[in-house]
This record gives sequence, structure tokens and C-alpha cells, in this order.
Amino acid sequence: MFSCFPIYDYILQADPYLKGEVMPMQDRNLYSSSDMNSKVLAVKEAVYSLNNLEMKLKAPKEAVLQTRFLNSLLWADKEPSLDCEEAFIPSLPERVSFAAFQPVSGATQSELLKLQREKVTAMDLRDTKRRLNHSLQFLNDNISLVAAKLAIQSLEIQ
Repeated sequence: MFSCFPIYDYILQADPYLKGEVMPMQDRNLYSSSDMNSKVLAVKEAVYSLNNLEMKLKAPKEAVLQTRFLNSLLWADKEPSLDCEEAFIPSLPERVSFAAFQPVSGATQSELLKLQREKVTAMDLRDTKRRLNHSLQFLNDNISLVAAKLAIQSLEIQ
């Protein structure tokens, strides 16, 4: 999952195999930890809210299980136990800032395309707080979307 975190790499050789040097590119964090913690908490709460709504959504049988957001958050919340240089391991706020970018169960093609654009935007942001804000906005949009789908489903049942 670390593939979503930016790195700088330098290709030293192309033939017969690619060979290069990889260096981590950390986010710029100019904010207090209490400020970051409140943003992380807001994103976590939004993920739980979306997950609760999504579990009520009747998705098509071929749809993936409705736990991607929660699984992503649980992964981000876990302290990595990798045997590598610490500079390669992003901070908790940085990991959580990427947790929101998952597909909603039963997403349409246009919703999946929007998700891809949002992922690219998130990867381009070098500021964790801005990415957390972006994540929160994306989650809130998805909460509204799932709530609307649930309302439509309830009308169809009646």
C-alpha cells in the first residue's frame, strides 16, 4: 500500500534492467500536532459515518464488500512494522490522509473516474493538512451520495 506515497527516484541504468536510487519525499508539515490530530479525528469520524451508511446500501451482488473505507483506515491507523529506513514510513496523519480515497460499493463508472482524479490530486498535494481537508471533503461528498442512494432505495422498496 505504500505505493500511494510519493518518492523521488533516479534511474541510474536502463539496460538490461532498470536500476536506480529511491529517496522518500516527506510531506511539508508546518502545523501543530493538536491541529493535525483534530483533522485526523475528523477524517476518521467521516470514514466511520460513511462505512455505517454504506453497510445499509443494497449493492449489486457483484459489488465488492462494503468495507474498503474502514479497511483502509484500519491499515492507516496501524503502526507499520517494516524493516526499513524510518524515513520511508509516513506519519499517521499522512497515512490517514490517503484512507478516504476508496470506491463506494456499487460505484458507477463516472464515480470511479472521479475517484481516480481525486487520488491524483491527493498524491500531488505535499501538505498533509491540505490533503486531510481534501480527504474530508471527498468523504463528505460520498456521505451525501450514499445517503441519496439510500433515500432512492427506500422509495423503490415502498
